[in-house]
Amino acid sequence: MRSRRRWLEWSCRIAAFALLGWLLGESAVPTARRRVESARGSGLAARLAAWTRAPSSVALHAVLDAAPGELIGDWLAALGHAGHSVTWSGAAQPLALSALPAADPRGGVRVNVAAPAGATIVLADAAGPLDSLHVAEFGGTLVTPAAAGAITATLRGAADSLRAGPLDAAALRPVLIVGEAGWEGKFAAAALAERGWSVATEFTVAPNFQIASGAPASLDTARLSTVVVLDSFTASRLGGALGRYARSGGGVVLAGDAARAAAVAPIAPGTLLARSRPSRLPADTIGLGATGFYSVSLGSAGVALERRGTGVAIAARRVGAGRVLEVGYDDTWRWRMTGGAAGEEAHRRWWAHVVGAAAYVPLGRGESSAAGEAPLAALISRVGPARPAPASVSSWDVDPRVLLMLILVLLSTEWTSRRLRGLK
Repeated sequence: MRSRRRWLEWSCRIAAFALLGWLLGESAVPTARRRVESARGSGLAARLAAWTRAPSSVALHAVLDAAPGELIGDWLAALGHAGHSVTWSGAAQPLALSALPAADPRGGVRVNVAAPAGATIVLADAAGPLDSLHVAEFGGTLVTPAAAGAITATLRGAADSLRAGPLDAAALRPVLIVGEAGWEGKFAAAALAERGWSVATEFTVAPNFQIASGAPASLDTARLSTVVVLDSFTASRLGGALGRYARSGGGVVLAGDAARAAAVAPIAPGTLLARSRPSRLPADTIGLGATGFYSVSLGSAGVALERRGTGVAIAARRVGAGRVLEVGYDDTWRWRMTGGAAGEEAHRRWWAHVVGAAAYVPLGRGESSAAGEAPLAALISRVGPARPAPASVSSWDVDPRVLLMLILVLLSTEWTSRRLRGLK
């Protein structure tokens, strides 16, 4: 009996001092404690307020069925800045949508969508469906003559949906066409003027002699939306001015053999190859299919916009804040001359699209260049890439007051046992 009592006394003493040592160590170097809370879909919005009041030791994990809205993304980012471990996973699709005023005097809205290859995007505005886009590689573009209110893009077969409000009509500045005097320059200027563009020209009629109409003294985005260069001689003459204009945000179109000039090589999307002969088509065929073109060998920054057979006919690239298009066609005037009324309209529309793809479009007062949404990209930028839910770290999560009470009970038990044995 006496040995059992001694064993009890030693056990109580050892347990009391062990708990006391653990409390002292925990106060000096706290052990890792992590409880993980998860929420999914519609339940996520309801849990955000509770997560805000949770201790920073609680790890938070969101399971997303679709890319989150701005409110949820901002809230998750704020929780991360407040000290929480915030992660997410799910089937959110990499979508992006922008709606910008079309660079066209006739108005319209250019809708750009980025989505996974093979996806189908359904576009609609406040008045109803607009069209659908099937994504072949990275995305697609739709130009609509008008839009009623905000534009919505929905991924067919999924819950992902984006919304963007179109901006006010673009305030377009004139187009400058420069090159040697000839049919191409004359009819390109006529096509753009008939489309509604304000057109300035500067044509070389003899060595060191140009005839200008409305051409500004210098290339400046305050005066011009786009500069169209029709030949390599003129490109060599302008050289560095074209590069400075493009880097400041201006649009440059290098048509025909203009990209052969060494002075524009730093801004050209690629280098020109041999001129391809016109395709063998029926005699009554009109359009670009009946013309030859210079093939473009793409550089590292160039992107093909149009291919003819195995060659690239039109390429583009970013240069600073501006865009440069390299157009291999040099005799589009034949399209207008031989196509009748239909050829005139097609030629007019084609030149409007080429210039519009490169044009500098200043935004209106109070407008933002981010006229759209890319929620998944924004979420990754602010919270981080998708990760699995973290594992919980188990630890004794006991109120220290309870442990102190237990220590007192253990010491009291030892003391009482010793007193009953007649020991102090």
